Amino acid sequence: MSGQGGKLLILAVDRDGDLESKTNVHSPVYGRDQIVSAATQLAISDPEEADANALFAAVREHDRLEEQGEHCEVAAVCGVADSSLDADRKIRREVENILGRDAFSGIVLVSDGVEDEQIVPIIQSLKPIVSVVRIVVKHSRTVEETYLVLGRYLKMLVNDPRYSKFFVGVPGLIFVFAGILILFGRAFEAGIAILLILGMAFLIRGFNLDKLAASMLSSRPYAYLRLFSAVASVIIFLVAVSTGYTYMDLKDPSGVIAVGGNAALFLNDGPTLMGYYLIGALPLVWVSFAIYLTGALLAHLARGSARVWRDGVLIVLLGLLYLPMNQFAVFLTGQPNSSVLLVSEVLVGLAATFALVTAVYGRIRSRASILKE
Repeated sequence: MSGQGGKLLILAVDRDGDLESKTNVHSPVYGRDQIVSAATQLAISDPEEADANALFAAVREHDRLEEQGEHCEVAAVCGVADSSLDADRKIRREVENILGRDAFSGIVLVSDGVEDEQIVPIIQSLKPIVSVVRIVVKHSRTVEETYLVLGRYLKMLVNDPRYSKFFVGVPGLIFVFAGILILFGRAFEAGIAILLILGMAFLIRGFNLDKLAASMLSSRPYAYLRLFSAVASVIIFLVAVSTGYTYMDLKDPSGVIAVGGNAALFLNDGPTLMGYYLIGALPLVWVSFAIYLTGALLAHLARGSARVWRDGVLIVLLGLLYLPMNQFAVFLTGQPNSSVLLVSEVLVGLAATFALVTAVYGRIRSRASILKE
């Protein structure tokens, strides 16, 4: 290898700067005796430090090549721990300093891990790397790569605002609330608070509600119509959930008590209770849907969007579906002739829906053909 007209440089790289931080040695370190002394100091300072083994491995590689008749020299360079950019710049300067001391034909890189090998392109740009010697100490290369990837993802979860608010912010909020409630002897309420916070976090993240709200607020003023209608519809829907239970308990309190005491009775009393629940909840549920669709219609109307037709059709369909749904709830309560009325209202709603969709679709097609002409 040295027949190309120069020495080989056996180079050990400590990218995170453990040699300088744990000993009084300053890089670059040049020469066999100096490398042995530096490795000994580092091993005494931290016997489990892998970089010490890499330095000894560089000395062993130097001696092995010398025995084979190769002309070579051994050296070590260090980076810094806090910044990969500063570490790479420092390593480049020190390698240039070492290469300027003699006529080297190539470099044998001694590496103790994946992180140190990331500087290969930097060294390759200064002098050809003719060989890489990998040192495995206390762990396997695959395990180290796994830890390196996990460490990067964990760092991203902590430092990236897109992820930290859920993976760090939400647990922090849970700990604060739970700690305060437990401090005042409210352990049961602390459990409820944890469930509510986790549920809200999963709900917001699962349905991208945060992005939806941000897009509404960052767009034009008519987007506030969508935001207002969405919030109002959610509030009314929650009220509808409570209203349905109140109406069910008012109409059949004995059934609610029976099912609450014995879940096996649900098959007997469940349909009736469900019917009363739907009768009590349906009006406000339909109002919440109507408010949301109306807000969407007004926003699209302000934008001049063609989706206004879709919103209008959905509002009409919502009205047509109310009677069959309400009649279905009445059917569940066991009232006579309710099944006949249910089928009749479904057929009437189906006919009205077909007529509406046909009319709107024909109007949209005629408008599209006019625009093409």
